Formats: sequence, C-alpha cells, structure tokens
Amino acid sequence: MPEKAVIDKVYETTKMYVKVGDDTVTKTFKKARNSEIRYGREKRAFECFKGLEGFPQLISFDDETFTLVMSRLPGEMPTSLDEDQVIQLRRLVGEMLAQGVARHAIPVRDLLLSDAGQLGMVDFERVSFRLFEISPIWKIGKIVSRYHLYRLINEYQPQMLSGSEKTLLNLVNGIRSAGRPIKALKRKVCGLFR
Repeated sequence: MPEKAVIDKVYETTKMYVKVGDDTVTKTFKKARNSEIRYGREKRAFECFKGLEGFPQLISFDDETFTLVMSRLPGEMPTSLDEDQVIQLRRLVGEMLAQGVARHAIPVRDLLLSDAGQLGMVDFERVSFRLFEISPIWKIGKIVSRYHLYRLINEYQPQMLSGSEKTLLNLVNGIRSAGRPIKALKRKVCGLFR
C-alpha cells in the first residue's frame, strides 16, 4: 500500500490505520514501538483544542485499542497558501501554542483547506506540551513550531515574514545544515549494528 495516500477512504501505514467517514475520522495506532506514546500525545492535544475552530474535535477514544474518533475537518491538502491562508495559519499556530501544544513539524499535508477558504490542521502525534512556561523543553518546542510556520510562509508568501522571523528561519536552517553530516554518520554507524 502506498505511503501518504487515502484509498477508498482508508489511510494505512505500518504505524496506523485511519478510516475517513463523512463526518468523523477514526484513527487507530497499531501496536508498535512508541504507539502508546503517540496515541497519548494526540489524545492529549485534542483535549487541549476542545472547542477551537480549525482543529479536529475529539468525539471518543479507546485506551485499550489506541483508537481516537474525531470530527472530520472539511477540505483537501492545499497546493499553495495565499496571504489570507497564511494569516489563518499564523492564528492556528498561535492558538495551538496558547493551549500548550508545540508541533515538531508542520508539513503542508497536515493542513486542510475547505471550499470556503478555511484552513484547518490535523495530525498531532508528534508534539510537546507545556508543563510550565519557563521549561527549556517548552521554549525549544515553541521555537521549533515557529520555525516550521516561518518555513511554510517563506515557501508560499515570503514577503509576509518580518525581519526577526527571517532571522530565526535562517539561524535554524544553518543549524540544521551543520548537523546533516553528523546525522548521516550516525545512520551509517547504527546500520553496522543491525
């Protein structure tokens, strides 16, 4: 089965099984390494987003089978983001952070754009939570979320980035570039021991 594709209203990977209904989405985390952690993170994120527009709403859950039933947001993955959608994306990320949730990445595939032009965000299994405001983990999580927001803005509407946002984007891009050779070496070494 191809990765990252919905076929006959089903999305399946080695880690999850997702059934897309007319009004709901049912996501079951398959028993695998870290599945309980990923399930718990997404469930907790949905609890933080209760009543907020642009985020799925948790309808029910089953802690035994690691299954979440959530409301289905209307729309499809956007192929680009116009200025209004960038404003909406900033609002979504701002509300997410205000609720104490920081994403580790914001790929465009996790955004949905409705026919009415409303942007929504899905998939919250890779997140960090605010335990307290001055937590180093929370501060880093906020920076990572903002970096990914600025990366998307830079890709689609670069003129909408402020000077300080461009500075953060360039700084993190530089750090990531410097770390790539180390990451490649780590993969090679780990591969020797498999």
